[in-house]
Amino acid sequence: MTKKLAFLAILFTSSFLAAEVAQAPTLQINGFTSMIAAGAKQKDNTNGKGGPIHFAIGSSNIYFTAKGNTADGFRYKYRAALESYPGGKSTSGNPIYFTQNYIEFSQDSWGIFQFGNLTGPEDTMTESGFNLLGGANTIDGTFGNVINSAEGNIGGVNQAAQTSKAMKAAYYTPTFGGFTLGVSFTPNTTRFGTSGKDNSGANQDNTYGNESGIYPDKSVAAYGLNNIAVGANYKVDFQTWNMALAAVHIQENSKRGSPTFAAKANDKTLEFFKYVKVHRARSSQFTAAVGFGQWRFATGYIHNGKSRLQKTESNYKPGDAGRAWNLGGQYTIGAYQFGLGYFNTSRTLPKLSAGTGPAGSQSYGAVHGRATSDIVAATVDFNALQGLKFFGEVDVFKMRTNANYAKFVGGTQKYRDNATVPTVKNSGAAVIVGTKLSF
Repeated sequence: MTKKLAFLAILFTSSFLAAEVAQAPTLQINGFTSMIAAGAKQKDNTNGKGGPIHFAIGSSNIYFTAKGNTADGFRYKYRAALESYPGGKSTSGNPIYFTQNYIEFSQDSWGIFQFGNLTGPEDTMTESGFNLLGGANTIDGTFGNVINSAEGNIGGVNQAAQTSKAMKAAYYTPTFGGFTLGVSFTPNTTRFGTSGKDNSGANQDNTYGNESGIYPDKSVAAYGLNNIAVGANYKVDFQTWNMALAAVHIQENSKRGSPTFAAKANDKTLEFFKYVKVHRARSSQFTAAVGFGQWRFATGYIHNGKSRLQKTESNYKPGDAGRAWNLGGQYTIGAYQFGLGYFNTSRTLPKLSAGTGPAGSQSYGAVHGRATSDIVAATVDFNALQGLKFFGEVDVFKMRTNANYAKFVGGTQKYRDNATVPTVKNSGAAVIVGTKLSF
């Protein structure tokens, strides 16, 4: 009798606990903001960069998340991220906008399905040296706002044709034996995926996946239809060390619209803009990370091939869309986290015959060679209080390109309108300090 009562008690308790697991969606709000001071000592101080100290409000995000689940483990979620660019404008022309807006369904037995405006496997499945550094995001943060980059250099963080936060469907498998697969489909790579299939390259939101090194003016850059990203990663965790490996490949049907629209009519005879047909984007990324104790090391390699470059006549070679690799290390002790990384980018420039830009711009000689960059970044983060961090960053850099290529880019309408001085080569160091408040 006692055993029977005990069994019934356990059964009743289990049923009660199971009922407790089921939960209707509840709203959670969290976010962060960062304040930054920076300065650079560099050889090229044109374009308002270098010299005076640079004060800035970093990206300030607020996340709204509503999550619910059933008793048998089915989970459903809605998330929206409000991102602000104080004192400036986003690519959509507004100072505040939603950068993420999506729904998610998941269960341990069949994986995760997402639909909406969000990132894909190229962002979520990789871990390279870049991810181990703190500070102000090194080469993908404030650093680029205080130094002059040599013309034609790629950023070195994102793949060509990377969709970032765009309308897509994404799926991730459950993890089996340490392996996870992911795939995403983006019908149109313009930022929110709301434009028509042929946006003629004139959409201001046509930015992601287009390196400024390849297209000096992103508003007339190529874009992608039926963009597919496929990723795989393998993670293993032993008692004394752990490892993560990842590979991602992106492919799409790349397009450019007519280069004759009024906004950039003066560029329609330039080599960059007069060819409409472009190579399909095919870009790959490989990363590896290993950690033990308080140490972690990672490396990454990106190869963009000829992604989104113009298909041209036989006497004109478009070069390539660049490659990048990095190596980084991280050490954590108490409330401090230290990071050190090296970043290298290289891009074969287009081969152009000597010519003259639009009326009023200077002539240029034959273009050839490569655009390269070498950057060493060191960061330190101090978690002073719960949700309060102070950080510092030092970036030592050297960048160079072909002088005639710089002259060619300087003749484009965007550079002339903004009175931008093209940079041939530059070297120096940037120092950045700041604080980040999270909640």
